[in-house]
Amino acid sequence: MPDATDATSATTTSATPEELLPAFKTELGDAADGVSDENLLKFLRWKPSVERAAGRFRDHQKWRESNPFVFEDRPLQASKDDELKRILETDVVIAPEDFVSKKGSAVLRGRLRNNDMADGRTVEDVVRMVLFTMDRVLEWEHAQVHGITLFYDMKGVTSKNIHVGIPRLLLNAIIGHFPIRIAGAYILNAPFIFKGMFAMIQLAMPPKLRKRFHFVSSIDEVYEVIDKDLLLEEHGGKRIHESSEWVALQMQRESNGSVISLEECFDGAK
Repeated sequence: MPDATDATSATTTSATPEELLPAFKTELGDAADGVSDENLLKFLRWKPSVERAAGRFRDHQKWRESNPFVFEDRPLQASKDDELKRILETDVVIAPEDFVSKKGSAVLRGRLRNNDMADGRTVEDVVRMVLFTMDRVLEWEHAQVHGITLFYDMKGVTSKNIHVGIPRLLLNAIIGHFPIRIAGAYILNAPFIFKGMFAMIQLAMPPKLRKRFHFVSSIDEVYEVIDKDLLLEEHGGKRIHESSEWVALQMQRESNGSVISLEECFDGAK
C-alpha cells in the first residue's frame, strides 16, 4: 500500500488530471513556472501519473533544447513567419476542430501531393508546419484524451513530394516528446516508393505504434474509422475546407492572445 504522503504513487490510477495537477506542479518545481494549467494538463492527460507526466515534460524540454528550429529559432506562429503561413496554406495537412473519428480522436488529414519540395521549402519548414497543426489540435480536450487519427491520401504523390528526412524528424519530435497519442494512421493510395521508405522508417517506431499504421486499399476502410460525411468531398464526404481561412483564424488568435501553445513549456534562457 502506498504511503498516504506519496501523492505521486497514491493518485496515479484513480485521480483525475485536475486532481493530480497540484502534485504535478510540486514535482516539476521551477520547471513549471510560467506554464499554464492548460498546458500542464496536456501532459497529465497523456500520462495520467505525476511521475510519468513529469518525466515526459522534462523530455519535452530536453528535446526543445536540442531542436530549437521548431519553437526557439523562429516563433511557431503563422503571423510571425511568412514561410510557415505559406506552407500551411498549401493544404498539405488539415485539422478542423469538428473532424473527429468514431472513437473520439481528432483527425488530421494529409495530401502529400500538395507538398512540393521543389518550391523552396525545406524539411524543417515542413516539420514545423505539421507541428504547428498538432500544437493547435492539442488545444482540444478530445485530442488530449483520445489522441489523434491520421488519414493520408497519397493519390498523385511523386518523388518531388517526399523526403525521407521529414518522417524521421517528425518521429523524433512526436515519440516521447510531444504530449500526443497516435490512435491510428490510415494511408490510402500509397505509391511503391513510399512503402519502401516507410519500411525503413518504421524500424525507429516502438512496436505498439508500428501496429497502428495501416495501408488501406479502399476508402471504405477509412469509413469504418471516420464518418463518411465528415470527410472531404473528394473522399465521398460533405466537407469543404479552405486552409487560407483556417490559417487566418489562427493568426487572429495569435494576435488576441487566445492560443494555448506548447511554446510556453520551455524557456531556453533559464
